[in-house]
Amino acid sequence: MLGYDVKVGGDWRIKAETYYQALGNVPVESVPGSFSMLNAGADFAFPEEHFLVNEGTGKNYGFELTVEKFFSKGYYVLVTGSVFDSKYEGSDGVERNTAFNNKYTFNFLAGKEIKIGKDKRNALTFDTKFTTAGGRFYTPIDLAASIAEGKQVFQEDKAYGERIDSYFRWDVKFGYRLNSKKRKLSQQFFLDFQNVTNHENVFTYRFNREKGEVQQVNQIGFFPDLLWRVQF
Repeated sequence: MLGYDVKVGGDWRIKAETYYQALGNVPVESVPGSFSMLNAGADFAFPEEHFLVNEGTGKNYGFELTVEKFFSKGYYVLVTGSVFDSKYEGSDGVERNTAFNNKYTFNFLAGKEIKIGKDKRNALTFDTKFTTAGGRFYTPIDLAASIAEGKQVFQEDKAYGERIDSYFRWDVKFGYRLNSKKRKLSQQFFLDFQNVTNHENVFTYRFNREKGEVQQVNQIGFFPDLLWRVQF
């Protein structure tokens, strides 16, 4: 890994990193197959494969850039971007994309605080976050085989050969902070609007045995949330 980190003007920071990672002795199947422990956790399910051997490999490389404005003068900004590639080889010796190979990610966060009241003790706050990333690679479901066997069957010859659409999400949060005059007590009220554009981000695809079809499972859509926080 090679990195460069510099502060600009006291409140700003720029950080750049490039890296290469080679992985060995990765658990894979003892017979030729596409399974690799490097993909474990991508679908929040525990692998069911047995008789694993430490003969798999993998590699990750990319570039990351961070531009940060520390909180001062009532506001902050954070921008991060990354381009990368993530590959692996199972026991069949075929190089494939890992389940985490989004290719790129981009995040933008910013917030503003406005002090109010005669003594400027309380404050109105505003925060926003924008995130986009390339779609994950996944193994498509073999519909005919799944119907015949009555359970989900994957097309192993196309392991991690198809890709979900790109991820996109924008959150906005409004808040009010009330600081007690007599006690070391602070109350904060937030109105949090998550995924304000109601973008349909795909989580995964699953076989529905009752309907005999492959269904798309999405992540959370537009979701308003009200929060109350007490600090003492």
